[in-house]
Amino acid sequence: MISTYLTYTSYASDMSRSLARVSAQSDVSSATAYYNANIGKVKSVDDFMNNNRLFSYAMKAYGLEDMTYAKAFMKKVLTSDISTSDSLKQSFVGKLTDPRFLKFAQSFQFSTDGKVAQQPVTAQEASDQTDLVNLYTQQQVNKGATAADDAAYYQANIGNVTSVDGLINNKRLLNYALTAYGLDPSITSDATIKQVLTSDLSDPNSVANQLPNTAYKTLAAAFSFNTDGSINGSSAQSSDNIANTVYQYYNASGTGTSAPGAAFKSQYYENAIAGVTSVDDLLGNSRLVSYLETAFGLDPSEQSTQLLRNVLTSDLSDPDSFANTQSNDAYRKLAAAFNFNTDGSINGAAAQTAEQIDGVVSSFTTNNTTAAENFQNTEINFYKTDIAKIGSVSDFIKDTGLYDFVLSAFGIDPSKTQKLTIEKVLESDASDPSSFANMSHNSAYSKLAAAFNFDANGNAKTASSAQVNASLVSTIQLYNKETGDPTVQNNQTTDEDSYYGSTIGTIKNVDEFLKDKRLVTFALTAFDLQDKGLSNDTLRKILTSDPTDPKSYINKPENSAYRAMAVAFNFGTDGNDLATPLQQVQTRSQIVATTDAYARQTLEENAGVQNEGARLALYFQRMVPTITSAYSILADKALLQVAQTALGLPISMSNADIDVQANMITKKLKISDLQDPDKLNKFLARFSALYDVNNTDITQTNPAIAILGGG
Repeated sequence: MISTYLTYTSYASDMSRSLARVSAQSDVSSATAYYNANIGKVKSVDDFMNNNRLFSYAMKAYGLEDMTYAKAFMKKVLTSDISTSDSLKQSFVGKLTDPRFLKFAQSFQFSTDGKVAQQPVTAQEASDQTDLVNLYTQQQVNKGATAADDAAYYQANIGNVTSVDGLINNKRLLNYALTAYGLDPSITSDATIKQVLTSDLSDPNSVANQLPNTAYKTLAAAFSFNTDGSINGSSAQSSDNIANTVYQYYNASGTGTSAPGAAFKSQYYENAIAGVTSVDDLLGNSRLVSYLETAFGLDPSEQSTQLLRNVLTSDLSDPDSFANTQSNDAYRKLAAAFNFNTDGSINGAAAQTAEQIDGVVSSFTTNNTTAAENFQNTEINFYKTDIAKIGSVSDFIKDTGLYDFVLSAFGIDPSKTQKLTIEKVLESDASDPSSFANMSHNSAYSKLAAAFNFDANGNAKTASSAQVNASLVSTIQLYNKETGDPTVQNNQTTDEDSYYGSTIGTIKNVDEFLKDKRLVTFALTAFDLQDKGLSNDTLRKILTSDPTDPKSYINKPENSAYRAMAVAFNFGTDGNDLATPLQQVQTRSQIVATTDAYARQTLEENAGVQNEGARLALYFQRMVPTITSAYSILADKALLQVAQTALGLPISMSNADIDVQANMITKKLKISDLQDPDKLNKFLARFSALYDVNNTDITQTNPAIAILGGG
């Protein structure tokens, strides 16, 4: 008769190959193929339990075969609310002491009403939202830089214009001017603009005066063209009008608060304030007034020319002066920043000293930056709030604010792009080279499609991920164990865990994963493959293998050592992350975990046919990760039998108080030693030998018994 230990090691020495052999058995492969083919058809707990082949397979997989008859009981287990820790405590399964039932419930996606739970859909995944916010922020910087380039070009070239035709023929100059004064270059005709620019504004019947849009009149006033199109004077625009055009362009293009826009406004202020000769002169310049409102934090809607005049002409030495009687201290600061007499004239050489000018410019810069940041944060918060409400492309397009925000982040002008085009882009499969977005040869469209999560019908899909949460947690735990720091005491372990946990969620495909060597090293270490010398090509084969396909790379016996790592990830055969099924009773990882568990249960049964002690040893080996204290052993009859045998404890100990029993075990066994493979192997070798002593006459032929029995 073969000893318990030899039978045990014949399976355990190369568990991956042993499981592969079991999985290849005709009865196992047939049962597994049926399970894989039909579990996805289950729509309710009744469907599941009424299909005896599926239900029996799953029950055996989780060691509950002896409870298969108790369908009413198991239905309560499967429909328990385990969505939160609080609901788990109150649920049926949460009150059961046997952990197998909770593990079984966690392996399926049933709602409390017995239906398969529908997974949440999302128009955009969290990592893509973060990327889009960063993109939007960068676009604002880019817009400011572009506006600065356009301003420099305008200022450098407007002086070269010698006629109205010269301006109209230079589209960059013309479009800049039109935008500055609130006119859309895409819908204005050259003929109309020529008539406007050559209008005699003193003639009420001129084209500029007759058009209902007053922006045309403002545009005409900004230039100096005669009615025949020639220049009236030495240039097409005065220096003041050039400055005003640039000033207006920054505001009209949405870059007024950008760094270049703020710098231009400050330069304008410093130049213009030097020419101010009275308070009325100052208040007559709307650009200077606007600058001061920002500098002193004044709401423009609450100001009036008279109010500001009263403030600026206040005598601050008089406690009853207007500025001193206002509750808003900003008015006193504004008055103190200027040198006006009570009659509005200048008291001294200039309206402001150099020090006062510097103070205003400093305040403007600070307040402008704060305003820009607040506006940007408001826009970002609006985006985050609204994107969570989107369930389809149609919803997205109807939300004008969200639509404009997103398109601007990708540098797409909403006013110049048809919504039908954007709809087709968002319904494109970004991973398909022949999709609409990719065939457009517009990189912005390809990036836009990749940033969202809509299907071909325009509906939001479930999130895709490189790892489901349970696998992520398990991988981190395995890494900590492999590095000898299971309780995470070292800073390096904490850093690596944190990096892996926060980064793996951003991975969209296997190539992104393989490029991040820190992630790869972490994963290889977790699955004890760091010394295998695996190339990227081999890793790609492993990670893109379909674990449910018996013919896939990882299911070949020679590659079985890689299977655990492959199953822990959620890459499809094309290398892209897989989406969580919208309404499926098990995820791919859960299906694989179930079929693997079934194979393991069958392996232990096979071993039991040869030797019941070997089955107990294999069971103990499998359950070791769940053993956290002596109470874990006491709660499981099979584990207790192994411990009693290996430690020489009497069966009668079960009659003692539970704490006494736990103390009896810990006196002879350091529970943490079970997590050490070498110490576990010695423990199971001792169990095997003593099991044989207690159950057979093998001691007569096995000298190892004497050795193990002696120490």
